[in-house]
Amino acid sequence: MQIKVLGSGVDVGESLREFAVSEVSLFVEKYIGDIIEASVFIKKDRKIFTVEIVVHVSKGFVVKGDCESGDPYRAVSYSIQRLETIMKKHKNRMKDRKRRESWTKGGHPAVDYLLERRESEGGATDEEHLIIAEQEKYVLNLSIGEAVAKLDLSGAYVVMFKNIDNGRINVVYRRKDGHVGWIDYSE
Repeated sequence: MQIKVLGSGVDVGESLREFAVSEVSLFVEKYIGDIIEASVFIKKDRKIFTVEIVVHVSKGFVVKGDCESGDPYRAVSYSIQRLETIMKKHKNRMKDRKRRESWTKGGHPAVDYLLERRESEGGATDEEHLIIAEQEKYVLNLSIGEAVAKLDLSGAYVVMFKNIDNGRINVVYRRKDGHVGWIDYSE
């Protein structure tokens, strides 16, 4: 298991690095087991430390937690607590290895594009966009509950999936008020 600790705007000393690695290791052993890798990103902005922990459980399956604090050690601990809260909420789904593997295998091929807006000479935005990155993704066959779990675990704002109940493309998304929205496409 590889755990990377990276800093931005802060010198990640040996003590903080060891603390972050030990906390993430304990979390992984307790809740997940085998993982591909984990990353701890520590960023300092003025007097606030932001810590984001990303655990790559398997290909296409990520668990993410983040937190801010005035103390980097406390920010790491709070991020771990946030991950634990998410894992406890979805513990039955996570313990079922067969179900967990279905979240990452198969599915329908798709491409995720990152677009950049082009600005013309007057400061106005053109209707054309420049593709600056593309990544292969899969639209998975999930139930609504599994899609919401994937949304919570990954920290994503949107999850598109093929609903196993009706075979249609659906979307779950995180709303500004914190609730989860669900779009069911019907022809």
